[in-house]
Amino acid sequence: MPVEEPSLSHAQIQAEVWKRLEKYKALNFFEQFAMFMGLAQAFEISLKQLLHRKYGVEFESLERTTLGQAAHQLKDRGLRPDFCALLDSVVSYRNHIAHSLLANQIMLQSLGVGDACFEHRELEKGIFELEQLWLLFEWTEKPNAWG
Repeated sequence: MPVEEPSLSHAQIQAEVWKRLEKYKALNFFEQFAMFMGLAQAFEISLKQLLHRKYGVEFESLERTTLGQAAHQLKDRGLRPDFCALLDSVVSYRNHIAHSLLANQIMLQSLGVGDACFEHRELEKGIFELEQLWLLFEWTEKPNAWG
């Protein structure tokens, strides 16, 4: 009798991600920014732990490793391609949000534009993808289904 692989449906992923997004609803733009950056930092540490645990990379050598560098190392070591593809997207959002989004928002507000909807939308998309990736990371960690 074949062993059934654990799986998540699209609907299950979406429902869980929507639940995770509830904590952002009462937050303003800057609080959402801070929450995203904190979660991205925690996720970076989790990826470093995965590199150490699964591939034997010395944790001390990862101290200054960025999220993007950790993603690159995981991809080079053959971690699940589906996970790495979503991780690449999150790294892009994280880089934009960390290096450009806040400055763009402040600049537009100083010009009297008010809230820049497109910057807020970028933050929302980044939050959604990071929460989705975090869910998939946790789900894959439980049975150690990294492949």
